[in-house]
Formats: sequence, C-alpha cells, structure tokens
Amino acid sequence: MVRFKRRYLVVEVVPESGYIRMNTLHKAVLEAVKRLHGDFGVGAVIPGFGVKYINPETSLAFISTGRGPHRLVASALPFITEVGGRPATVRSLHRAASMRHGFIFLKKYNEEKLKQLEEQLPPREREQLQKEKRKTLGAR
Repeated sequence: MVRFKRRYLVVEVVPESGYIRMNTLHKAVLEAVKRLHGDFGVGAVIPGFGVKYINPETSLAFISTGRGPHRLVASALPFITEVGGRPATVRSLHRAASMRHGFIFLKKYNEEKLKQLEEQLPPREREQLQKEKRKTLGAR
C-alpha cells in the first residue's frame, strides 16, 4: 500500500467585507475547479481536498489536496471572484509539502509584512513599537 501524498497551498483570501468561513471557501474552490477543468478536475481534486485552516484576522488559509491534482487547484485560484456570495480575491502565496513547512513560511511572511509596516511608521511611533516588542519578548 502506498501512502497518500498531500500538498498544502497557503492562500490569502481578501474579502471586500466580513470574513470567510471554511465551508464557503471550500465550495468556491471546487466551483472554480469545475468551471476551469470540468468534471475531470473535480473528480481528481476531491480525494484529499479540504480547507484545513483559516485565520480570520490575517485572511490566510491552508488548502489541502493530493499531490498532482494540487496543480488543478492552484490554477483555479486566480479565477475565484466571490466566496460565499461576497466579492473576494484569492492569491496563492506558497505551496508546501506539509502544514509545518506552510506555517514556517507564514511566520517569515508575517515578519516581512510587519517590517514593511514598521518602515511606514513615523520615527517616534516606530521607536515606541520597538520598545513594546522588546518589553513583550523580554517578558517570556
């Protein structure tokens, strides 16, 4: 017996309003795969397909699928225009072989975003934020 190999797609779902639920994202991805690849695509993707994680604050999600059909899912993501009846944009950020590697990517991605936001702050607020970070990290 051969094990079922998976791929995890780390995606950013940007809704125009509200937040996204796992089941609505699941349906939207399957609908996009069906529009793009037809019944063959849905049949290939369904075994092992699922939305494993969504962070409503950062709008990042993990989509799990089998290795091979993950290409069908990845190719359908840019064509998703609405999730749960609300307009939304879906961007693929990373493809990982395990959820652990996906979370490692997310940590680096969030640190880079935080640095970018820090650079946009005025110097006084930046110093205050760095003080708070040192205080928080020193409290551990």
